Amino acid sequence: MKKNILLLASLLTLFSCNDGFLDRLPRDTVSDGNFWQSELHVRSVAYTFTKSLLGKDWLNRTEIQADCVPWAVTTAWRTIGGGNLTTDISQLNSVWKNCYECIGRTNYYLSNYKRATSVSPAVLERFAAEAYFYRAFNYWVLTEFWGDVPYINKELNINSPDVFRGRDPKATIVASITKDLEDHLAALPDHIEAASKEFGHISQAAAWALLSRIYLCNSMWSDAARTAEMVMNSSYHKLYSTGHPEIDYYNLFNYKGRASRNANNHETLLAQVFNYDLGESARISHNLTREIWVPNDYARWLPTKSMVESYLNADGTIWDPSKCNSYEEVFKDRDPRMVQSIMAPGTTWDGGESGDLLNTDKSVFTYPKFDNSKTGAMTYSGYYTRKYTEISTCPYNGHDDNDIVMLRLGEVLLNYAEAKFMLGTLSQEDLDKSINLLRDRVGMVHLTFSNIPAGSNMLDEIKRERKVELFFEGMRPFDLKRWRQGEIFGQDLLGVNRRWLDPSRLRPGILNDLTWVNVGGEQYLLLETGRKFDPKKNYLFPIPFAQMQLNPNLKPQNPGWN
Repeated sequence: MKKNILLLASLLTLFSCNDGFLDRLPRDTVSDGNFWQSELHVRSVAYTFTKSLLGKDWLNRTEIQADCVPWAVTTAWRTIGGGNLTTDISQLNSVWKNCYECIGRTNYYLSNYKRATSVSPAVLERFAAEAYFYRAFNYWVLTEFWGDVPYINKELNINSPDVFRGRDPKATIVASITKDLEDHLAALPDHIEAASKEFGHISQAAAWALLSRIYLCNSMWSDAARTAEMVMNSSYHKLYSTGHPEIDYYNLFNYKGRASRNANNHETLLAQVFNYDLGESARISHNLTREIWVPNDYARWLPTKSMVESYLNADGTIWDPSKCNSYEEVFKDRDPRMVQSIMAPGTTWDGGESGDLLNTDKSVFTYPKFDNSKTGAMTYSGYYTRKYTEISTCPYNGHDDNDIVMLRLGEVLLNYAEAKFMLGTLSQEDLDKSINLLRDRVGMVHLTFSNIPAGSNMLDEIKRERKVELFFEGMRPFDLKRWRQGEIFGQDLLGVNRRWLDPSRLRPGILNDLTWVNVGGEQYLLLETGRKFDPKKNYLFPIPFAQMQLNPNLKPQNPGWN
């Protein structure tokens, strides 16, 4: 096993847009005897940790499960989120395998890095702290998906008894990974400069942010608030804002604001970095824009009724769909983050022809397209995602290299607000240094104890803020399970209200070809029905059948999955 990991460390393409990440080990000279001789060797192993981040696939494995922005058509992850799965579904097995492969890389480093006696101890301990970070990240995913899992914290070989280790309690694992990270993060730099060669590495701020996430997901409120404050008190990190509230939130996720290139983005704590311009043999890119819009097919990630109707009015009151009478009105005078996340009529795009018979300028989106004529992006929900899109790359497949954001200050502020509420100590000062900073960025009215929207409460507004601010970033399924709101996974996926659409602007008869369901006397477009959620079983996934076959000590299966 050691030889396999050594080979992996020496041969993997190293992940980053920066020159320092592009070195490769000599492929014909590396052996166990001459490895761990230089900082290059040390870094080459550390670079392999970033496979944990998954790039665009992070969004596939998370957002597609939930209610806000599912994949357009039925896929494995939509099936998983909808509770219609069996123990042998391969996608869950892939997550299990990937997490343990990534953990294996970190354990390999931690078991061997002190052999590099010619390398500065500070450098060695820095990358050891990165190993603890990525090990913690992968165990966070594993324990969120499956609860109790085998906790392996050392390098294994074929004779190691832990190869067939049984499952350890989730609480024990969480205690171990958080202690490891808190004990070692001092070896990391306080922050990583945006647009520097080191961007993409782990900083103390990123480590504190991950700790805050893990503590929040495990209802450890005091620790979640404490670790969030460590980031909030940073002299370097602040929300990305250029004084343009109408576009700054959108730009945070496209080329203009990406922290890998923009030195003024001090919000992103960790992102997976890409670079298409390196050339065919070294480039790293993704295809997010082309999949979100797809100018010659159906759009992939589709905002739903649940998401669209969550945004408040601009004055902070709850939006009332019964008072809306047109598609344009859906987007009028709403929380400014809405039109920076979801396509509104009048927005420039490159999704091809819209569904509007009156539109003669296909560079401007005006109306949803419900037929897949291959001349424009079709939508199954009536809505399109805007967040993460880069107009300049839409004509091409696989040309995107904007950062995929994994941790940012915006999430940390929300972690803090929720933790303080759950502790019973949330104050207006706390809101002003967390949620209201996010609202200030976009010019949204403040949330105060005296202006909680009628019919709502403070906790629901904190939850709404997470749903809106963290739209399409991968946290929604984890949030729903933490809040014990699993029933939301089991609800039908719905789209636009039929009453808001003007048939005279659409292809004749197209609305009659679609499936509509009655909700409170209104007709909504149906994406998927038959979803389910059993609280006795669906808060955890089944241990993959393939893993149970390989290791019988993983038994018993999670409740309800036998």
